[in-house]
Amino acid sequence: MTIGQPFPVIEATVAAVLDGIDRYTAVVNDPPWSAVAEGLRPPGRVVVAGNMEQAHLDQLVEGEDATTEVVVGLGGGTALDTAKYLAWRTDKKLIQIPTITSVDAGFTNAIGIRVDGRVRYVGTIVPETVALDLPLIRSAPARLNQAGIGDILSCHTGLFDWRLAVEAGRGVPWRDDLAQLGETLLTELEQALPDIRAVSDDGVRFVAGAYRRIGAACAEAGHSRFEEGSEHFLAYNYEHRTGAHQVHGELIGFAVVAMSVVQDNRPDWAFDVVEQSGARCHPSDLGISRQQFDDALLGLREYARAEDLDHSIVDIADLDGSMADAAWTLVEQLPRVEP
Repeated sequence: MTIGQPFPVIEATVAAVLDGIDRYTAVVNDPPWSAVAEGLRPPGRVVVAGNMEQAHLDQLVEGEDATTEVVVGLGGGTALDTAKYLAWRTDKKLIQIPTITSVDAGFTNAIGIRVDGRVRYVGTIVPETVALDLPLIRSAPARLNQAGIGDILSCHTGLFDWRLAVEAGRGVPWRDDLAQLGETLLTELEQALPDIRAVSDDGVRFVAGAYRRIGAACAEAGHSRFEEGSEHFLAYNYEHRTGAHQVHGELIGFAVVAMSVVQDNRPDWAFDVVEQSGARCHPSDLGISRQQFDDALLGLREYARAEDLDHSIVDIADLDGSMADAAWTLVEQLPRVEP
């Protein structure tokens, strides 16, 4: 099933992609930039990504090299979203080269930033191409690719929340094609778990292909309800309260398991997917304390309403100590994974 027009994706080395560009701005994470920069066509400007606050991003826009024609994002989510913002604000072409598959940022057109620590989506841009350098991606620590389950597994809780919203007459109307895409991705995710755990070429291709379909569907629909729900809201509230920024896919995997308990939505199945993938989602591995979890979950309704987030289980569930106990008990049983 294809909904919308997927971004053009190629398998190519970083060198092969950049050799065809005369002048470009490189927006990178380092690592891996220092390891791959030698021998590449030198960029006109290098921006090391990290700070996603809009005020900082606007400073990058003001300092942009007027002689470059293309912005290249190379790295993980911060590099890819920073590249989106810079290309969007300067009206330049965009090429994305994800070097890990922990987040779907390289395959979505929405630009996610922070404003006073809160997640905001401020614009859209479609890349000229997304390039997969498979050997480079697979050379990253395994956990940074196993984390790719997060933004796929989130269809499990996202679809549940969307149904609740439709039944309550809230938000965007239901679409069978988007729902079917989400269900298909979950089925395929379960089948791909051995390859994802092994970080094989096919595992990387599956995650990237799933992201590609998610990105195309979200761009065409104008929303991400089938893939983003209360699990993302919990993650956003946790980050807002603590100022912490875990690997996105790991935090979302943790949050899916927790919120599937709140939803009473096959939590054991979500747990098994995380366990079989090898993803690092145990709260202790992520540095999440019981108090931080309780604060994020018990304060989630207030946060969701203050941020005008979509209607979800957060608006109707009993988010009390008993619920926090049940969710915490399950996430604490997730396997520990070495960093």
